[in-house]
Amino acid sequence: MIEEVIVTAQKREEKLMSVPLSVQAFSPAALDARGVTTTTDLMKITPALDYGKQAGDFTSVYIRGIGSEAWLTSDPSVATYIDGVYYPFSPSVSQDLGGIERVEILKGPQGTLFGRNANGGAINVIVKEPDFKSRSVDLSYDNEEAKDFMLNRVRMFANLPLTDTLAANVSSYFTTDNTYWTDSSTLAGNPIPDNKSFSARVKLRWLPTESTDLRLTIQGSKRDGTSTAAAPITRTLLGELTAAVIPGAPGTPGGRDVVADARNYEIHPDLPIYGHLQTFVANTTGIYNAPWFDMKILGSDQVESNPYNYDYDGTELPGASFIVHRHYAKIQEGEVQLLSNNGTPFSDWLTLTTGMFYFRNTQGFDPVEVTVGGVNVNNLNAIGLGIQNTDLFQALDSVGLGSLLNTISGYTPSYALRNIGMTRTESWSYYLQAVIKFTDQLSLTLGERYQHERRGVLESSTALRIANVADPIVFNWTSARDASDTQDKGQALPLSAVTKGWKPKVALDYMFDDGTLLYASYQQAVKAHSYNAFAFYLRPAYTPPEEMTAYEIGLKTTLFQGTTRFTTAVWRYDINNLQTQAISLLNGGALSISTAGSARSQGVEFDMTSELFPSTFDALVFTLNGAYIDAKYTKYTDAQGHQDGTGLFLPGGQDYTGNRITRVPKYTASAALSKTWQIWNGPLEATVSGYYNDGFFYEASENPLFSQPRYATLGAHVSYLYEPRKVRVTLAGDNLTDKFYTAGELLLDWGAMATLGPRRTLSMRVDWSF
Repeated sequence: MIEEVIVTAQKREEKLMSVPLSVQAFSPAALDARGVTTTTDLMKITPALDYGKQAGDFTSVYIRGIGSEAWLTSDPSVATYIDGVYYPFSPSVSQDLGGIERVEILKGPQGTLFGRNANGGAINVIVKEPDFKSRSVDLSYDNEEAKDFMLNRVRMFANLPLTDTLAANVSSYFTTDNTYWTDSSTLAGNPIPDNKSFSARVKLRWLPTESTDLRLTIQGSKRDGTSTAAAPITRTLLGELTAAVIPGAPGTPGGRDVVADARNYEIHPDLPIYGHLQTFVANTTGIYNAPWFDMKILGSDQVESNPYNYDYDGTELPGASFIVHRHYAKIQEGEVQLLSNNGTPFSDWLTLTTGMFYFRNTQGFDPVEVTVGGVNVNNLNAIGLGIQNTDLFQALDSVGLGSLLNTISGYTPSYALRNIGMTRTESWSYYLQAVIKFTDQLSLTLGERYQHERRGVLESSTALRIANVADPIVFNWTSARDASDTQDKGQALPLSAVTKGWKPKVALDYMFDDGTLLYASYQQAVKAHSYNAFAFYLRPAYTPPEEMTAYEIGLKTTLFQGTTRFTTAVWRYDINNLQTQAISLLNGGALSISTAGSARSQGVEFDMTSELFPSTFDALVFTLNGAYIDAKYTKYTDAQGHQDGTGLFLPGGQDYTGNRITRVPKYTASAALSKTWQIWNGPLEATVSGYYNDGFFYEASENPLFSQPRYATLGAHVSYLYEPRKVRVTLAGDNLTDKFYTAGELLLDWGAMATLGPRRTLSMRVDWSF
């Protein structure tokens, strides 16, 4: 746990404690000890990191209050790299962590070296390289059980040296789980089927000469099941009205409280929910070590597909559905890196890292459909409710929802909106970073990046189908609008724009005689402009680039004769044009994007790993980390959001200045205590760990309907390695107190549709290496 860690946070191998950046790195053994199996789990062990999942597979990542609120059509604000490949497609950000060398979490803007849209930071997953010396196979079987839940996971990793200069490794996993819904839950009246996931990665490595290293990686993954099934855990007034007209509503014979059921992991949506996420990635890497420099060339091709459907209203009534027939991305990337080495002139005082990065992405929905149907409001008197004359209905009618409800007739769709929304991005950038060593202790880092990114709407059209009308009405959008123009009354904007310019970085660091590193940095970063081509009855919306200025001071040290590693940092980020989104039938038909004006994130964090009382106890390790984040909107006027109290959506006119940035808890912390004993034929390891989250809001309005209260989880694991046969058996428990919490929410007209956090889970895992 206190071992020296090597990271590539600056595109070259360096010691973790000597890099003037805020970085956390974890080996596979450290991840296993804390129960981390996917990138989503990293938030349990990393201060100021938040992973959210909405609508099934859509992932939003926040670091230090900076993340992707506009996660549906805009790119992430935290860049994810796996085996050197940048993953901008939100459903593919969450990945299994099998067959890896380590994971690095880079905090703060990484615009100079890790490029486009890394305003919040970067997650860098380093995959194991093929080994030329040993032939090995690692097999793992994991069984997790909770109430009404079972997961089975099989992992395999094999290393195959083929010749003295050619080797390969293979990594794969297969999982089946019946989700965490109760056995009585249903989809369209039928039992919920299992989710099935499969992934395989093959990596080849060839050393044609002593100075040349060539690598080819091919990876594919597939997930089939019901990942978009969600829990309706809160209701707006519209949701309460809809629930009241469902036969068997609360208060009637056989009535059921949908919200209460959802909070007990029971759901009964009317749709046959499905989700089919597929990913294929091929990437090549060429490394040439010349006497005066090292060169690396990378290229990749990604194809992502994610068709799914979603129960928009979250009730047992077919009120509204959201069906994505085709959601895909085709991504090509290329990068050339040049790194100075010991043979480079002036290498005794100058380190250079430079390169060029090219990115091309065609992404969107082709098509997506929103269908609206339900119960005619005029028939409500027939069941004795008389809702037209109530304050509830009048409140809905005052904001325009009464007429909307009156169009909903019967149990067949009264209208459907079918949209094709495709965007295309082409970006290239140049970067240079120089580290000037004035003395053995004092260094100056100077960096710059020039980015030229053209992004625009490739196609945007809407077809309106009305009940009893044979031919749909088709609109082909030929211009865009400013996203702040919520009523679409402003001037027409072009369907394509360019973000370009230089962004600098300056850092100064001082290494004390005892190995303590003190550093300070200033940098600017940009997240490119965005278009929402996914618009139904408004033109595509344009949002300007998200600009950021960052300041940070950090300290890294080892204490108590090297038994304790301690790092801390304070920061301040100022952001302009923070990109946001909202989903409502009253604002663009479904999705709308906008900007929050300006925002600020400032705070402090620390991370400590210590071997306790080494003279008394052998291998007793304590880990503690935490973060305080003050993240607020400093100017956010004419905002869209859900009205306090009623939860009804208002497309503008709200003032959220001074409110907290979404999905950002004020305090987070995690701790773990691990002890290893050498017993019969191998080590026995036990770990107890905990995670605390102070709570946050899912919407800038700070509406309590869309919030996650503070919560804490507790986990434990015990493992024994029988060394003669290289067999490890692990018993583990997660969320042992069975705390209810949400991993993400969609904020909809009917209420909050939540992806729930896992319940108390007990598991047994067997690993075998040979």
